[in-house]
Amino acid sequence: MHNLYNNIHRPSKLASGADFHCFKQKIEPKWEDPICANGGKWTISYQRGRADTSWLYTLLAMIGEQFDHGDEICGAVVNVRKQDKISIWTKNAANEAAQLSIGRQWKEFLDYNDSIGFIFQDDSKKLDRMAKNKYTI
Repeated sequence: MHNLYNNIHRPSKLASGADFHCFKQKIEPKWEDPICANGGKWTISYQRGRADTSWLYTLLAMIGEQFDHGDEICGAVVNVRKQDKISIWTKNAANEAAQLSIGRQWKEFLDYNDSIGFIFQDDSKKLDRMAKNKYTI
């Protein structure tokens, strides 16, 4: 784990405006990928420079297959901005039980106490940044 930790790209070390991702094999980090096309994403926001540990724990949970519905996960993205964001992208947004399970487990893994929201990819595209959460935990 020490070696993995030392080789993970930390969001705090990336330039503002950078996007970094880790997706499963053969899945491209874009909504146009057929596997992601009907999906959605859970997103958590952090003050700039505070997302490093959560990014690491998110990757470890995905790689270590810690999610009960891990087969529904496409990958994770970190967006480095004024407020950093970490998102977990999923395959089938309409599978409410799987989405809620992923969101609950993610919050638990990160020991995150604020609410998090899930938006359908299709809503996000149509409404740009004004998409409303379909699920909130």
